[in-house]
Amino acid sequence: MDERAIRQKKFIRAAALTGVVLLVGMYIVSIVAALCKSESAKPIFMISMYCTFVVPVIIYVLQLIYKLANKKNEEKK
Repeated sequence: MDERAIRQKKFIRAAALTGVVLLVGMYIVSIVAALCKSESAKPIFMISMYCTFVVPVIIYVLQLIYKLANKKNEEKK
């Protein structure tokens, strides 16, 4: 593999790992808020549900932008 492909795979792994950490962290906060019978448990749960869909989409968009930016740089060389 060339260096560009290796960098791209590292970026994709880092983005995926960041997304997983964010989602797991949000779910843990939601569970703790629900178990403590906090008044903010329902809004926290709704935010977690929203982010369940938004975070992966953002990661996907970042990956597309990264691929396009590197493709343009490769064409200039």
